[in-house]
Amino acid sequence: MTNPKEKSSLLFLLLTAFSILTILVAKQITRPVDLAVTHTIQAFAFRELDYGMYLFTLLGSVEFSCFALLMVSWYLYRKYEWPGVFLYLFFFMALSGVEYLWKYVVIYTSPPLEFDRNPIHLGLLSIKTPYSFPSGHTFRSVFLLGVWYQRLNQKYILPHGNIWLQKGIIFLTALGIGVSRVYLGDHWLSDVVGGYLLAGIGLALVSQSSHYELRPT
Repeated sequence: MTNPKEKSSLLFLLLTAFSILTILVAKQITRPVDLAVTHTIQAFAFRELDYGMYLFTLLGSVEFSCFALLMVSWYLYRKYEWPGVFLYLFFFMALSGVEYLWKYVVIYTSPPLEFDRNPIHLGLLSIKTPYSFPSGHTFRSVFLLGVWYQRLNQKYILPHGNIWLQKGIIFLTALGIGVSRVYLGDHWLSDVVGGYLLAGIGLALVSQSSHYELRPT
């Protein structure tokens, strides 16, 4: 298990990386790389792949992610009476606020419509913001996957099935979500990286708490 000093160092690195990326994005320094990466990824586009990538979009929707986190938290609290679940809810909401605020203060426009490859535009909750950094879909999806990953590493929960297989699924799904945001033309690479970092910050903050680890009753 990671010791407290290592956890603090990881949190510091994530916060530093997110701060530096925010500055680079705000100064438009990342724009050439973002354009090049989007063109490269979309060079492999075809209609059937559009639908496959769109499935990843659903994982990060506000409706699904909030509902899924509530259900997971309810299950863990009911089964283990573990107060740590409230940390997930708190930091998820707090960093969702950061994500929303950043899209008003960090001036970085979304990819233009010429990059849009969404086969369907579906969603009960449509939240419009003027700018695109960081990617909320990436943040929410990776945060949920991180809850699953952290659960696999807790001492007093015995996970079912092959742990390494589950971790492989988590990694590939997180990667697919990031690629899908760029492929579909919804976000730039810098937005996606910002979403990854924001999710990492939230998960690192959870792991700092004394309530993070389950204890035997």
